[in-house]
Amino acid sequence: MADDVLDAMQPEEFEESDELGPEAVEEQRGRFRDRVRGFLKQLASPFVWLWGRVVFVWLWLFKPNKVGKPVTLRPSGVRVLFLLIVGNVAILGLLGYALYQTATMPPIESPPKLVVVTPTPRPSPSPGPTPTPFGSGGAIAFTLRRNGNTDIYALNQIERQLVQLTYDRAEDRDPAWSPDGNYIAFTSNRSNNWDIYLLDLVSGALIRLTQNPGFDGNPSWSPDGQYIAFESDRYGNLDIYIMSTSGGELRRVTTDRAPDYEPAWSPDSRAIAFTSFRDGSKDIHLYLVEGRETITVTNSPDVNEDYADWSPGGTQLAYVSGPRGNPSIQIMTFDWDAMEAGQAQTELFGAGASPAWAPDGQNLIYVAYDREGRSHLIAAGMTGWAISQEVYSIDGRMEDLAWTDLSLSPRIIARAQAAVPSSSLPLYVEMVQPPSASGPPYRLVPLLSVSSDEEEDVEETFLLSDRVNESFDALRQRVVEEAGWDYLGSLGSSWLPMTYTPPSGHSRMNWHVCGRAIGVDQGPYEATASKVELVREDVGSATYWRVFLRAAKQDGSMGEPLREGVWDLYARDQGGSALVEGGAIKERIPSGYYVDFTALASDYGWERLPSLWRWRYSWPDIWWWEFQKTDDLGWWECMLELYEPEQIEASFGPIPGYED
Repeated sequence: MADDVLDAMQPEEFEESDELGPEAVEEQRGRFRDRVRGFLKQLASPFVWLWGRVVFVWLWLFKPNKVGKPVTLRPSGVRVLFLLIVGNVAILGLLGYALYQTATMPPIESPPKLVVVTPTPRPSPSPGPTPTPFGSGGAIAFTLRRNGNTDIYALNQIERQLVQLTYDRAEDRDPAWSPDGNYIAFTSNRSNNWDIYLLDLVSGALIRLTQNPGFDGNPSWSPDGQYIAFESDRYGNLDIYIMSTSGGELRRVTTDRAPDYEPAWSPDSRAIAFTSFRDGSKDIHLYLVEGRETITVTNSPDVNEDYADWSPGGTQLAYVSGPRGNPSIQIMTFDWDAMEAGQAQTELFGAGASPAWAPDGQNLIYVAYDREGRSHLIAAGMTGWAISQEVYSIDGRMEDLAWTDLSLSPRIIARAQAAVPSSSLPLYVEMVQPPSASGPPYRLVPLLSVSSDEEEDVEETFLLSDRVNESFDALRQRVVEEAGWDYLGSLGSSWLPMTYTPPSGHSRMNWHVCGRAIGVDQGPYEATASKVELVREDVGSATYWRVFLRAAKQDGSMGEPLREGVWDLYARDQGGSALVEGGAIKERIPSGYYVDFTALASDYGWERLPSLWRWRYSWPDIWWWEFQKTDDLGWWECMLELYEPEQIEASFGPIPGYED
């Protein structure tokens, strides 16, 4: 290669070599050839070295005996090698665990949606720590009604993981945390009688504290955890009682003829707040423990106030104000050193129910409901901008909020989850007959053993759509079990033909025509000894009615005492303001035990209807007896389930959006 380079360069390099002799020229060429060879060898040496290393590694891996002698280690070297191996294995294990935790970490939830921002910020606020919108931690207990039953649930403030704490087929409600957070006192009728129970959250043990045949409910702990205040009907009237946490040392606190209920013990043990119906409406009262006297802190004859809850500092009360259908949260601030009626300062907080304070006192939570049956947990700050936000929502009715500063431990959560039933049976199953090959897909079916509410001995067959008759039968049986008598064994109406003539001002396009509505029996309400009581509920501008049935057994094994003022529709006959208002609230809440028929009907999908606008002076427009089950169908869809399009159009005109 050097000769080739020399030959290529020779014409330029030795163009003047003619003056030299042959020996000199050859010597000069030799020196130049040596320089070129040295340069090329130096240029190729890295590649030669790299190739030698590759060959050495290959021989070391596959033919080690050709490249070196066996390696021998001293004992100390063996120990060092062993420690290196163990260390590397440990590091690999830690890295693998970290990768596993990263892969299984739950996704970060998006921040809650803001709902309301109300007050204007105060000028020049003093500097200080800003509380989180949802308090400083802990857990929230509440009751939730699902599948026709009420149970107690809890929600950790940080993870917001829903944990069901009770699973009994009976009703469990009114949860109250013990001061140390290890127990929940609650009300249950699991022994065919309403009593107070203690749930040990750590062990899961259940302790029954009361065993009186009368109604016992709504427990509230004393701040030292030694006593529990509760409401009881054991002497034929709701009053406030106190007992030790072992169920002994019973003492009756109130003795007024009016119902006293919903006790709430103040944080300093000086007073017990409770609700009373003493002056024809619900007001908040205080029982002063030291002086054993009772004072009224709200005195509004035309407005109901209930569900009082103390702030952690004991200087404020949050409570619910207004009609049952339009509740709002009020906050009362008062001076313990000048505790007299009329000195409390009250301010409107927001629309909702069941208020509960955060353990740090800087937030308040309450429940708001929508018309789709969902409950929304709202948290609002008590300082600064007083921002309100929705922090949790769930299907079903949420009530009885209670907040503790201790979170549920992983052990408590694991124990509760292990107790979850493997399956739960539905309240009913609709057994629909196979659709016919032609014609409408469904048909009307008769209701068995249902009679007319008319006094005359008239034979009448009551019909409902095949899509809803099993839910009616299941509801009827549930009412018999809860109230002890067959209220739905007699009806005022069910299916009505398309040719029927409605009362004046009523639409013919109602759900009776498609077999999805019933009119319950009005006779028990009109009887001298009424077995039905009505509670008026104004929701927005609409008036609804909650129907209560008097239990057949008045020994405490069925139903519970009423806590609402009941409406007397017949008071309109006495004239005066009752004539204008379409009735009046009865002076006293009827004693005895009653079952909420409206709540039971809703469990099975049968919803009440609002009164028509003329209800105050037109009895047919009251409609407290009307219930329907739509299953989210439109009225025209409901009609097409039972009738041919030609039949519908002949009576009601063209079907919107329907094409032949």
